Amino acid sequence: MKTFDPASIATRRKKLRKTQQDLARETGLSSTAIYYIEKGRKVPRATTLGKIANALRCRVEYFFVSSTNNR
Repeated sequence: MKTFDPASIATRRKKLRKTQQDLARETGLSSTAIYYIEKGRKVPRATTLGKIANALRCRVEYFFVSSTNNR
């Protein structure tokens, strides 16, 4: 099962030397929305993730990690 990893957005953004304001401008979102998404306070819709992935030049799958089920 794959789980959304909000920190991966910040990691990728910083790797590309972009600020939250840069990402907000490129996606049409507010910088507050970017902050909340990166901190895991807000889960973005699929279309929003697509915009973020496009701006960060990666695939949407980059924002998900495999989780193991320990049952």
